[in-house]
Amino acid sequence: MSDCIIRFSGSYINNDLFISALSSRLEQNQGRSFLVVSAAPFIKNRIEAAIISVFNSENGSNKLKNELIDFWELILPGQSISDYLQLVKKLVNILEGIRLTGDYSQALKGQLLSFSEKLTLVLLKQKLDSGSIHSTVLLPEEYGFLVSGDYGNATFLSLDKQKLEALPATGLFLIPGSYGLTENGKIARAGNSASDYTAAFLTAFLKAPKLTLWGLEKEFISADPSIVKNTSKIKRLTYSEASELAYFDHYSIHPRVVEPLEAKHIPIEIVSAETNKVETVINTETYIASQVVKSVAYSDDISVLKLDGAGVGLKPGILAIATKSFTDAGINVKSVITSQTSINFILDKQSGERAKQLVRESGFLNVNEVKLLNDVTLIGIVGHGMQQNYGVSATLFTAVAWNKINVIISGSGASDLASYLVVKSSDRNKSIKAIYSAFFETN
Repeated sequence: MSDCIIRFSGSYINNDLFISALSSRLEQNQGRSFLVVSAAPFIKNRIEAAIISVFNSENGSNKLKNELIDFWELILPGQSISDYLQLVKKLVNILEGIRLTGDYSQALKGQLLSFSEKLTLVLLKQKLDSGSIHSTVLLPEEYGFLVSGDYGNATFLSLDKQKLEALPATGLFLIPGSYGLTENGKIARAGNSASDYTAAFLTAFLKAPKLTLWGLEKEFISADPSIVKNTSKIKRLTYSEASELAYFDHYSIHPRVVEPLEAKHIPIEIVSAETNKVETVINTETYIASQVVKSVAYSDDISVLKLDGAGVGLKPGILAIATKSFTDAGINVKSVITSQTSINFILDKQSGERAKQLVRESGFLNVNEVKLLNDVTLIGIVGHGMQQNYGVSATLFTAVAWNKINVIISGSGASDLASYLVVKSSDRNKSIKAIYSAFFETN
């Protein structure tokens, strides 16, 4: 009997039909089932808000406590709240301690955010128990989920093999996703949507035949349906395509979900919240679509930092010095596009101003102008086969040219599966519609 690993989205904690379908699937499994649970958005958002305002309000902790108790009553009115309330009190006590002592670190922030998944897990367990489905909670701190000390971006390193092997051969086990413990015993999270990554690491560790992501908040679709009508779900993706799409706004998987699985050729199945059927399969099989492009994706969370100067290409070390200063400041560079007279850093929007300041402090004599572009959108076309099929770039640029859209920056050729454009944010929807039409609607 093989293990069944399922990532459950906390977004559906109050969707009884969804949970009923999941319960039916779990009852069919003859071996062990591991359910890795992501946080309910309401709980996560309220905790994040409390963290931000921890020093600004003496009543913030009580407000959070009342909001979380109200959420329980919304989901499970009249049912025993004792385990949930115990966690809420621990959370509130930590927040109050931070407010009184001023002691606040990334480790503490990770510990606070881990409560969002623990609380969601208790809610789910109670709902499953109400349906006569017994489950056992496995906490990462009790079962040796060891991670690196990169708070907010931790890497899973190992699990306690002996403890996992000692578990019964059958049964349902619930795990709060996205965090583990460092070597010194502190909680470190792997980031947002990281329950996918946690589940993938567990899948590979247990050598399960597949990973099931049950109910993504945003499924794999050929374009954002709020912008383009009559889009279609993407049936087949490679690990690389899925990882590339994870960086864009209208997808909701962790970019590192493929890392533990790719070398072992373990597939990922995406079960739709609407149909409760497998809609997308991610594996090693390189399937090239007839139109090559599988998705037209975008991200509004970017800024472009431009370093311009006639001597930029002649002076060694500008790029290295700039990127080192960004790294030291904790700024992630999404991409770099260069020419002999310009270096363009693509960053997340909140890092732009800080990065601009660091470049100016570096005093590059060959840089004549430093500009920051904030009102921009990154648009990408993603799909294997771009370097083996003629005309993909031509179709892309023709689509925007015919619609009189100015391209600020473009990048192609770095990989076989993606090409990028940076346009003004005001041109975003117009660009996506034009590009989608060129690839998906032209006979």
